Order: sequence, then C-alpha cells, then structure tokens
Amino acid sequence: MTNSYQVNHDWERTARHIVKAKGVVLVIGSTDVGKSTFCRFLVDQGAAKGLKVAFVDADIGQSQIGPPTTIGLKVFHHSSASNPNDLYFVGSVSPDNHLLQCVTGTQLMVDAARKAGAEIVVIDTTGYVEGAAAVALKRQKIEIIQPDYLICIHRSSELNPIVAGFDGLSTIQIHHLSPHRDAASKSFEFRRKYRETRFAHYFADAVRERVNFDQIRGQRSHFFIGRGANTKEREILADFAGEDVLYAEWGHRSLSLVTPNMLSKLVQARVKSQYSLTSLVSETPMYFEQRLIGMLDNSMKTLSIGVLESVDFLSNELQILCKPNCASATKIVQFGQHKEKGN
Repeated sequence: MTNSYQVNHDWERTARHIVKAKGVVLVIGSTDVGKSTFCRFLVDQGAAKGLKVAFVDADIGQSQIGPPTTIGLKVFHHSSASNPNDLYFVGSVSPDNHLLQCVTGTQLMVDAARKAGAEIVVIDTTGYVEGAAAVALKRQKIEIIQPDYLICIHRSSELNPIVAGFDGLSTIQIHHLSPHRDAASKSFEFRRKYRETRFAHYFADAVRERVNFDQIRGQRSHFFIGRGANTKEREILADFAGEDVLYAEWGHRSLSLVTPNMLSKLVQARVKSQYSLTSLVSETPMYFEQRLIGMLDNSMKTLSIGVLESVDFLSNELQILCKPNCASATKIVQFGQHKEKGN
C-alpha cells in the first residue's frame, strides 16, 4: 500500500508480534489517531514477509478501499493497488442509523477474507467511538468478529467503555497504543473533499445504463418489493387522492406510491382508511433522484455502486450511473441514504 512510514516504536513491536503469530486484527480509536496508518503499516509488514494479508476497510466515511459508503476488502500478496476484491454497500458516510449494516458488512468481508485464505486480516474502523450507539456498535463488532488482536489507539480513556468487558479474555489480545506521532486533526471540509475525490475516482469510468423494474427487487426501501399497480388501479387511486399517481405497488396491507407532489397527511389518512391499510408510503420522484444505490447480482454479490439519476415511470426504467457491464446482471438494488450532487 505504501512503504514510507515514521511509526512509533510500540507500533513496530506490535506489528512484528502480529506478523509472526498471524490472525485477525481489529483496530479501533477515535478520529485522527492514525488507525488507517497503522492498518497500512501492518498490511505492508505482513505482505513483505510473503504472507497473504487481507485489508477490510470499514471506515465508510474515509474509505481507502472502494468508494465512501462501502466496506471494502482487498487481499494482498505484496504491496499493490487498492482496487477492491469485494464491496458491501452500507449507503451512508456515517454509521449513525446504520449500525446493523456496519456490523453485517464487516463480518461478511471478514468471512470473504478468510475464505480467500488470508493469513492476516486487518480491519480498519471509523472514529465513531463515543455515545451509547457508538459503544454498542464497536462492542458488537468485537463480539461477532472475535478478533485475535484488538488494537486500541487512544489518547486517554475514551475507549474504556468499549473494551472494558473484554479485558482478561484468553481469546483476544488487547494492545493499547499511543496515536501516531504525526497524527493531526482533519477538518470537516478536508473530509468532505476527500469523499468527493474518492467518489470521482470510483465513477471515472462509469456509464449510464437503464434497468427495467421487472428485472430487480428492492432492498432497504418500500419500492420494488410488492406488486405493481396496473393502469386502472392507478387511475382509481389518482381520483381518490386528487393527484396523478405515477407509480404504485401493493404489499401486505400496504401501499407505496409516487405522485408529482407529496400527499397531505389528510389525504394519506383517507387512502389508508379506504383500503384498510396498515402502512402507506407517499413519495415524489425526488426520493429517487441522485440517490446512491448498491447493485447486486443473484448471488448477493455487489457488482457496482451506482447513482440513481432518474426514474422513467412511463417505461418503468431506472437510469443509473454505474460501472460498465453491471446493469444487465443486476437483480437487487439496495437504496442508500446518501445522495450525490447532480452530474
């Protein structure tokens, strides 16, 4: 990944020990302490010894492997480019409100690394460590991954609420390290520009493709999971709602629909009552536009991250900016929370 480092002596000792013994390494710490630098250093040290080393990049906001909003996996036999071997789409640049996706994605990438025969698996994480949700997220990652080594890079006692319950276990070696000597605080603007650069790099070779509704099923959304309403049903709904219905689909006592303007709460209540619904979702076309999506094949493998640019409700097609040769194999579209600026 890179061979130019000025690392602390305790980092060197810890890395030598891990490379000799091998295993799964989970690195945690707040922002700007050098987590990613330690991970790169450890990957390079292992690869230099001829080991197969996997890097799982779970820092979804400041990704090094793959674009932001994803958890990336790269397997190294020696230092090489950081194109991912596999991706898991979280759909946000922050773990907040995406805890399940963060835990699931990290575990799936670790499983894939083990399946690939990695002798050392290095897992980078976000700097999200303070507050009840952050503590719960990191604890669950430790519990489900069960790393051989837990590397805690911290300035004071900010990681104690996370690691206290794992002290003394025979299965996990906990190493407490000081921050990198050159670690410096990065501004919000710096992080934003970094994400923009990473997105631009990922989509540099992207093409615009069209995907028909009938080809896909939706995930993390109320759309493309039910039965699409026919023309007559949409006309009846439009008359009742007093608004054109561009698209509608039925679920179990549920209805999701798209109208040019958002339906009022009163109209939504009337529609729910009329059809004895337990759930009604009302959206406008803006819900779809510029939304980041994950595009998966029928084996649940992520083919590409895409930008859902627009929806044609006359032809029932999505227009997606994505990697070449991915659209035709896409069977699942995962909706993310993140939205990109118009291209």
